[in-house]
Amino acid sequence: MAKQFSSFKTEKFPHNAVRDCYVSNPYPRYQPPKADAAKPAIVKALVKAAQNSNPARHEAWYTTPRLDVKTGLKKPFIKRMNAHRARAVNALMVAMADRLNIVSGKVEAGVEQLSDWCGLSTGSGAKKSISRASRALTTLEELGAIQCERVWDDSTHSYIPKIIWVTELFFVLIDYEVGKFLSAKSQQLSWENQKLRDKGEGPITLSEARSRAKETHIKKAFDYRLKKRAFNKQRRLACKIDEMEPSQARHSIMNDLVKLHSKDELEAMGHQGLRRLVDQRYHALRKLAASTAPPPDTP
Repeated sequence: MAKQFSSFKTEKFPHNAVRDCYVSNPYPRYQPPKADAAKPAIVKALVKAAQNSNPARHEAWYTTPRLDVKTGLKKPFIKRMNAHRARAVNALMVAMADRLNIVSGKVEAGVEQLSDWCGLSTGSGAKKSISRASRALTTLEELGAIQCERVWDDSTHSYIPKIIWVTELFFVLIDYEVGKFLSAKSQQLSWENQKLRDKGEGPITLSEARSRAKETHIKKAFDYRLKKRAFNKQRRLACKIDEMEPSQARHSIMNDLVKLHSKDELEAMGHQGLRRLVDQRYHALRKLAASTAPPPDTP
């Protein structure tokens, strides 16, 4: 499988050091997070089609009007996409083909993940930038090859990671017959409905599969944000402990542990057991204070 991805065909452009210098990775390439993961035959076929075609130079770019994502108004016609944007688009098309849910048409990855896997991200942590991938995806959305759905989170007053859906034009760009995909989609839905019947549940339609995919995406995003919020709260406590003198920090931790345990539990562990818990928590909090890693399972 790894070999399959390494064969991604890159468009050759004349070398120009001046134009190449403003991007950190002039030749992005999709590297799957799990190269040996088993994939349905249709997904493998889509990936191969995306690798062997040149989506950024398809004729559709010259014949299909591009619409502004926010206003819906037509955008000025561009004769030719610049080389760096074209390479980013091609790499992202391979990535989306590989992460596509055949039934729902949803790309099972967020913009940040796609950017990382294609080598389009720059920086790290709070300073990470995914603007190159984001602009390339916006270009595809303007053409109509993908649809990005934005859901507002009232609790954090911000949008959750975009939900990316592919359209029939996506398959046109990678030169894959739309009819073959729709046939595979119908077959996959029948197989999934059979599994639901085996569990005593009723079958679902394509629109219901799409709705479920959206609900799952939103739930995962909210769960991640709750986990991240708890992580940040715990880290603030850890930083406060780290700023204290060791004796003061241990005393503060001991007071917290005494509140958490009943009188019987404290008597059972004894003073040595309590001291051991204090030491363990002290070292764990100091380690957390020095860490900037986010909680796992990012959406």
